[in-house]
Amino acid sequence: MDKPLEGPEQQVNFNEARLFSRKDWAEMLKATLEQRIEECVQKFREYCRDIRQKQLQGQKGSISYITYSMLRTSWLEQHPVYLVEAADEYWVFDANPIQFEWEISWAFSYWSDLQQQRQAEAVEQPSEVGIEQIMLDAAAELHAFMVNMLRLAMKRAVRTPEFQALDRAETFEIRAGEYLDQSVSVYKEDRRKRDVQEVKAWLELKEAQQYGYEALTELDLSEGDYSRLDFRYTAFRSMQMENSRLQYCVLVGTDWQDSLLQRADFTFSLIYGADFSGCSLRNALLDRVMGSVSDSDSWLEWEPLGFSGVNFTGADLQGASFRAAQLQGAVFRDTLLQQASFINADLAAACFENADLTGASFAGADLTDVSFDGARLSGTDFTGANLRGVNMTEEQLREVRRQLT
Repeated sequence: MDKPLEGPEQQVNFNEARLFSRKDWAEMLKATLEQRIEECVQKFREYCRDIRQKQLQGQKGSISYITYSMLRTSWLEQHPVYLVEAADEYWVFDANPIQFEWEISWAFSYWSDLQQQRQAEAVEQPSEVGIEQIMLDAAAELHAFMVNMLRLAMKRAVRTPEFQALDRAETFEIRAGEYLDQSVSVYKEDRRKRDVQEVKAWLELKEAQQYGYEALTELDLSEGDYSRLDFRYTAFRSMQMENSRLQYCVLVGTDWQDSLLQRADFTFSLIYGADFSGCSLRNALLDRVMGSVSDSDSWLEWEPLGFSGVNFTGADLQGASFRAAQLQGAVFRDTLLQQASFINADLAAACFENADLTGASFAGADLTDVSFDGARLSGTDFTGANLRGVNMTEEQLREVRRQLT
């Protein structure tokens, strides 16, 4: 008698379980993110010490790439690892890369839970080939979260003395992908002297899929119209872009540290995970931008969004406008926000610790679980704002009550 085949109902149940497993694993990773990032940084420092030692011994020259490659077969063997390789300008064709293994056994729970769920939901015992393909597909999903974690870790890792001591090429990248397959840049530096007019002409072409994962440093691109361009994960380091238009842009994961962005217009742009720390954004427009940390169920193609909050730490945001912005979990620690407007913005779980909010407006804003510890709230307007769970001192609460009466 033929065995019953696995039907559509079982497939639907498994797909639902897969979504729940992915969500649970993502939440677990977020809960332990700081620990995992620190572990990753420490291993990276070890790699850099070994690479530098080989350079000093004349066994390796300048490096152009460090690549993290997921080894899918190692997952099937229940030994999840990434191969880490330091290579010269020939990259995958480097005849003598320096290799390391990055073991991530802590990530195996998602994999094993999904495998058990698949076996439980199946009417009959799934074939070995079927299980293998399912788990390989799941590994690709898990890898997408790992890429996001690597991006955050590399922001710290590249500041370490071990990395700075490396002999690196003028253009250098840290990439993450699958072994001998597609990869993406998680950190890039380009120290070549670039002509401003050539860069402007390049941007004015507005070509599709040409401006992501780039590195632009110390260029004056002020007064330009760069609206509707896809700059995902591009680094804008110490740039000047005053009075520039960046409306409806994809700015996911962009790095703007220490850039001059006065009166720049980011209206309606996607800024998930962007880093504006140390920037000057006086009178900038960020109305209706989207960048809430809680949107982890949303994906930009193959990468999850909302993995980390938008970072404005130490930025000058005086007079900036965030009307109807979606910025749950954003960090505004130590910022200057005098006369800024957050009217009708969604700022749940955001951090305004030690910020100067003198004369700012939160009218109609969602401030659920927001922290104002150490913030200056003189003349700040909270009319119609949702203040449930807000973290304020007694003195701050008295100031708010005075404003509301």
